[in-house]
Amino acid sequence: MNASKPLTVDVSDAPFCAKGDGKTNDRAAIQAAIDHVYARGGGTVVLSAAKTFLSGGIVLRSGVTLLFGDGATLLQSPCRGDYVKPVGDGYEPYEPCYGHNFSPQIKWSHNWYRNYPLIFAPEGSHDFAVRGGGTIRMMEVTDPEKIIKICPIGFYRCHDFEICDVHITDYHSYALMPFTCRNGLFRNLKIDRWSHGNGDGVCLMNCQHIRVTGCEMFTGDDSVYIFSSCRDPRRSEWWNSDDPQPSIDIEVDHNDLKSNHCKAFGMILWGLNCEDPEKVEVRDVFVHDNHIETMGNWLYNPYTDRAGFPPVTHVRFENNVIDGIEQNFFETQISDMNFFHSMTSVKNGGFGDGRCFWSMRKNGEEDSVGVCRGPETDRPYGYIDHLDAGDAAIYQGVYLKADVPCCFKADVMTSGCECRLFVRDLDTGALIASVSFDNTEWEPKTLSFRVPRDGNYHIGLERGGATEGYARMTGADLGNHEAAFGFRDAIFDNGKMIFKYNDNLFKR
Repeated sequence: MNASKPLTVDVSDAPFCAKGDGKTNDRAAIQAAIDHVYARGGGTVVLSAAKTFLSGGIVLRSGVTLLFGDGATLLQSPCRGDYVKPVGDGYEPYEPCYGHNFSPQIKWSHNWYRNYPLIFAPEGSHDFAVRGGGTIRMMEVTDPEKIIKICPIGFYRCHDFEICDVHITDYHSYALMPFTCRNGLFRNLKIDRWSHGNGDGVCLMNCQHIRVTGCEMFTGDDSVYIFSSCRDPRRSEWWNSDDPQPSIDIEVDHNDLKSNHCKAFGMILWGLNCEDPEKVEVRDVFVHDNHIETMGNWLYNPYTDRAGFPPVTHVRFENNVIDGIEQNFFETQISDMNFFHSMTSVKNGGFGDGRCFWSMRKNGEEDSVGVCRGPETDRPYGYIDHLDAGDAAIYQGVYLKADVPCCFKADVMTSGCECRLFVRDLDTGALIASVSFDNTEWEPKTLSFRVPRDGNYHIGLERGGATEGYARMTGADLGNHEAAFGFRDAIFDNGKMIFKYNDNLFKR
């Protein structure tokens, strides 16, 4: 890309001359405008207000915003000859598949996993956007086997992007497929009128630093979900999950999410084919101020024989109205979750699977908390360091019942400073119990305690009285405790589940 002042061009203007009559194939004109702006350093390509642009697949580029003028419509072409796929900096024709599935041997082998999305950003694209007060309308047919089922907007291994203010309707696949992406915003989207099967909303597969906010969705299947995936056999030319990244820092807020028959919000935890659980962990999720019609998790993975599901850590729920929750949500072992019950025992206490299940409280120094499991150490351990810079802690969040004897054990060592094992109330931060140590060689340490009320608690290693140095911990164990299924402070109002938070009721 050449450095120059950003451009703004309208696809209806010369030399692009898109017709916008809903009958002429405008794909080439729209693509020419995008390529023109991209070649000149980036800018904005406008789909003219109140016009309908019939098009096959469009390739978005780095630094380019596709802006819908008010009332503009992008209409998917029903002709297989109107589609191209990116090749290098160019394109070549390809014919997308008709129908729902591409393989009877692969469960849920939907064709939109193979067909390129209608608006597609190639791998490595960045700083692009789709915005404006317009509509993406997918093709209308009565025969499901004659539909070119493609995702309206999708991309793979891209970063720094925005999809905002657009209406996606009459769709027959997943509406948005950002796969293995990071630093993205989905804002003020409206998604409705699915047809001919499925109709999911936003599929956040192996994504990081994503916000979904202010959206209104009534989907045929799951509305917004976090998808942990590895070696999914539905891979295609344009995406795969063979080398996943953990799903980190995802915020879902101020949305109205409804599903026709599945989950309005949830997690699909299918990463067990990955040998390194750190790469498929779901971590740092904040769900707040939403109306969520239904909530649950997908735990059954049809693509592996391994039992269980990837680790999930540090999940926060605040001020949501949730009409109903599936039992599978409570069967998911989640460390450090508020509002609902966390899991009931410490997992990965030897740190052999890296930081999985462990939360970290840093003191400003990036490496003040972490895990060491490389060849330079005899056994993996978690650590806190740079204690002169302030408090630091590594801990798990677990659900405990009042007045039940508990015993937290771990092997610990320090640089000679006095650190401690601790138990804190997750909601209030109050210190419930602790035991200090300053030994400079590995020694076992035991913290026996009882908690004053049923609830979620943080258990782990923190600075304590130290003002410098470091501390290490491994072999952490809390023993086995009774399973904690259910939810906290729930009441019912005319058959709907209304959750109580900080003495306030939040209803539709």
